[in-house]
Amino acid sequence: LKEQVSCGPVEERPFSFGMDPGITDDELNQLEEVILSKVQQKTPPRMNEDTYIAKAFRFQDLGSVGWVDFPQFKKALLPFASAISDQDLHSIFSRYAPNGNLNYKNFAIEFIAGTRRQRGNNQFPNGSGEGHWESVEDTLMRMKSYIYSQGPSGIMRLATAFRDADPQNTRALSFDTFHMVLYDFFSGTECPLQDESIEQIMHTFRQTYVPNQVAYDEFFLALKEEPSPARRAAIRAAFRRLDAHSEGLVEMQHILKCFNTTRHPEVSDGIRDGEEVLSEFAETLKDLVSFRRGHRSYPTNVVAWEEFEDYYKFTSGCYPSDDFFCGVLHRVWDLDKTPDMSIEARAHVVKPAAGVPPKSRADLHHWQSNTLPTHQHKDAEPAVRLDEVMMRARHLIAKGGIRAAIEVVRIFYAADDDVDDLLDIYEFRHACESCRLSFRHVEESCIFEACAARETGGKIHVARFLKLLHGGLSPSRFAVICKAFASMGGDPTDEASTISPAILKESFNAEAHPQVAKGQADAGALMTEFLDSFSLLAHVRGGCQDGMVSLSDFISYYEVVSSLYDSDAAFDLTMTRLWSLPEDDGPISARPPGSPRSPKRQVQQYEAPTSPMKERRPPMHEGPTVYTTTAQPGDQSHRRFARKEVPAEDGTMRPMTGVSGVSPITKSTIFFNDADSSHIGSVLAHLRKALALRGLKGWRALAERFHNYDNRKNGGIMRLDYDRVQKASGLGLSPEERETLFKAFSAGRRDGAMDYEACLRSVKGTLPENRQVQVEMLFEAFQEASGNTGTVAGVDLKASFDPASTPSCVLGRKEAQQIHQEFCDAVDYFGGAVLDFEAFLDFFTIVSAVHPEEDEFRLMVTTAFGLRRRDGAD
Repeated sequence: LKEQVSCGPVEERPFSFGMDPGITDDELNQLEEVILSKVQQKTPPRMNEDTYIAKAFRFQDLGSVGWVDFPQFKKALLPFASAISDQDLHSIFSRYAPNGNLNYKNFAIEFIAGTRRQRGNNQFPNGSGEGHWESVEDTLMRMKSYIYSQGPSGIMRLATAFRDADPQNTRALSFDTFHMVLYDFFSGTECPLQDESIEQIMHTFRQTYVPNQVAYDEFFLALKEEPSPARRAAIRAAFRRLDAHSEGLVEMQHILKCFNTTRHPEVSDGIRDGEEVLSEFAETLKDLVSFRRGHRSYPTNVVAWEEFEDYYKFTSGCYPSDDFFCGVLHRVWDLDKTPDMSIEARAHVVKPAAGVPPKSRADLHHWQSNTLPTHQHKDAEPAVRLDEVMMRARHLIAKGGIRAAIEVVRIFYAADDDVDDLLDIYEFRHACESCRLSFRHVEESCIFEACAARETGGKIHVARFLKLLHGGLSPSRFAVICKAFASMGGDPTDEASTISPAILKESFNAEAHPQVAKGQADAGALMTEFLDSFSLLAHVRGGCQDGMVSLSDFISYYEVVSSLYDSDAAFDLTMTRLWSLPEDDGPISARPPGSPRSPKRQVQQYEAPTSPMKERRPPMHEGPTVYTTTAQPGDQSHRRFARKEVPAEDGTMRPMTGVSGVSPITKSTIFFNDADSSHIGSVLAHLRKALALRGLKGWRALAERFHNYDNRKNGGIMRLDYDRVQKASGLGLSPEERETLFKAFSAGRRDGAMDYEACLRSVKGTLPENRQVQVEMLFEAFQEASGNTGTVAGVDLKASFDPASTPSCVLGRKEAQQIHQEFCDAVDYFGGAVLDFEAFLDFFTIVSAVHPEEDEFRLMVTTAFGLRRRDGAD
C-alpha cells in the first residue's frame, strides 16, 4: 500500500468540483481499487459490498436526503482510505459527483461494479468531455423517460424500427445496424444518444458467442417494465372478459369492438377524441403482434393471451401509478360492469305455478289437451311504492348528515365516467354500492322506469334520479329558500341575479342553529361543514359560474339539505334561524295597509293608562305655601292625602273627579304594562319564563292549583294557600318576589286574598298585532273546514293538531306523544268543548307565552295544524 500510495507531504491545492489535473485516469483507478479491497475485507458475511458501503454513507446522511457533499464523503470513506490524501479523495469524489453532490446509493453500485474505472472519466452523453458522466443504467433510464412520455405509440415505433431492420427475423442486429437504428430514432429529439452511449449499450447486450451482434429482445426487456401484481391482475381480468370461452385466443375485431373509448379518462376529460384513442390502440396492438411474430404486416386476425399481456408490458410505463393503470383498464374494458349472475339470474327465476292444473296423458304418445281455463297469476313480488323506497334511502343517508348527502351526489356523478349524464345498470349498481344503498330487483326496475332516458335504452338520467332521491321541494320549502336568498340581496324573480360567496358566508348564522342552541353541535364545525359541502356540490354540478352564487345554485344545495328533513316545520325553523329571516310578513299573505278586518275578529283594544310613577318629579303645587296664602282653585285635581269628598263651586260636596281613587304615594294602583312601573314587571317576566319552560302542562298545573285552593270560588286565594301553591309548583321565585306578587294582586280586596285570575292574565299578557293576525287566520281556517260560524269545536282542534310539526318536537325537547297529550289536556281545561273567538284567542295567548320566539309561534299556528305558510316568496 505504501508503494502504491504516496504518503509524503502534498502540496496544498484548493478544492474544486472538477478532477485534479495532476492525476491520471490509471492512477485514479488504482486508488479506487485500493479502497475497494479495503471494503471487501471489512464487509461482513451475508452482506453485499454495495450495501455495506451505502450503510457507511447513511450514517453521515443525517437528513436522510440520499445525497452527501465532500466532507461527508470523506468521513464515510475514512475507515477505507486512511492513507489517501484529501486531494486524491476529492478527485474520486469529482469523478462521481461533478456538481458537488453525490448520490451515494448510485455511487455504491457503480463503485463496486467498477463501471467508471473501466470507461474512464471523460465519457459524457454529449461527447464533449464536460457535464455529468452517464452509465448504461442512466442512458436506459433517459431513453425510457422519453419513450414513455410519447404514449403507447412511442415504444411501438421503436419496436417497429427494429422489426424493419431485421427482415429475416433473427432477433439480432449487427453493431452498425443497431447503432443506426438507435441513432436515427433518437436524433432530433429531447433524448439524443452519442456514439459512446450506444457503444456502452452494445457491450451490455451483445451476445456471448456472437460478439458483433445485439439481441434486441433483451434490449427491450430492459426498456419494458414488469407489471406489478395489481396491474397483472387487471390485465388478466380484461382478457378473461374478452375470452368468454376460455380459449386463450380472441379475434382482433372483437377486441376493438369491446374497447370502450367513451370511458377513457382522456376522452371523458375532453383532451382527446374517442376515434383517435381507438385508432392508436388498434395500430399499436397490431404493431406489437407484428413485432413479436417478425412480420412486416399484420398476418392474422387472432390475438393470443401472451401477445395481449406483452402489449401491456410494453405500454405499462406510460402510466405513472398502479391506480391510474388499473383505473384505465377497468373503464375501457368495462371490468366494473361484469355481469353479476346472482343478480342477472333473478329475471329468469321461474314464477310460482300454484293453481295450474297438471297435464295427463291421453295415450302413450299424446298429452291430454288442457281444457281448464288458464289462470293469470301475479308476480310473487309485492307492489312497489317508489316514494316509500326513496324515503327509506333518504333516512339511511340522513344518518350521515349533510356531508354524506353531498357525497352521494358526488358518487353518482362520478359513476358517469363518460360524462354523458346517463347511467347504465352496472354504473348505477356500482354507485349504490359505494353509497351503501341497496334496492331489490323490482325496486331497481321501478327506478329505471321512472328515470329512463328515452333516447338511450337501459339508461337513466343522473339528475332525474337525484331529484327523485331528494324528493323535490314543497311550496313552503321553496318559498323559505327564496326568502333566504332575497334576504342576502338576491332577486328570486331574476335568473341572472347572483350574490357573492363572502355575503353567503357572512349571512350564515351558525350560532342560531337549533343543534347549537341545544349544545349538540359546535357553531364553528357547522360553519365549516356548510362551506365545504356547498363548495363541493358546486364543483360536482359545475355551478357558481364566475365565482358567484345564483338562485339555482342556492336551490340545488338546499334540495339536498331538504332531503334530510321529514318535517316542513323543522326545515322552516332551521332556515329561519340560520339566515335570520324576518317574521314581519306573517305566516300567510300579509294584510294590505288599511284593509278592513274580518268581522269575526272583534278584539277590544284597551289603551293603557299613564302610570303615576312614569314621571319621577311630583306635580307642581299651586296651593298656599309658606310663601303665599293664595287659596287653592276649586277644581284642583291633586289632593295628596285626600280621603273625603271635594267641595264644589256651589258649596255642595261632590266626589273627587280626575283624582286617583287611591293615593299615588301608596303605590296601590299597579300598571303592569309600564316597563318602569316597579319591581313587579321583572317578577311577572320571571314567572312567565318559568311557565314557558314547563309548557302548556305547567300553565294548566298552576291554574288548577289556584282553582283548587279558591275555597270561596271568588277568584281569590289566601296567603297560606298561596305559599302552598308556590311551594308545590316550584316556579323558582325568591321570597321577595313571592311577597311582591302577592301584595300587587291582593291590594284593593277587602278579604286580603290575591286575585289569581288577574295574576294569570298579567302573566299571559296581550298578543302583538302580527300574532293576532295569525290566530285569526287559523280560526277562519277551522271555520271553513267545519262549516261552523263563530265557534271551533275542541275535538276538531285536537284532531287537527300535529305534534311532530311543533317546535318542541322539531328541536328535540319533547316526544311527539307527550306534546300531543299536553295540548289535548290544555284544550280541555282552558277551552272546553266549544271555543268562540274570544276563548280561541285567549288559549293561543297562553301558547304565545309558551313560545316567545316568532318562528316557533308561527309553526304553532300554521304547520302544527296543517296550514301552509304563504309569504312574498311564493
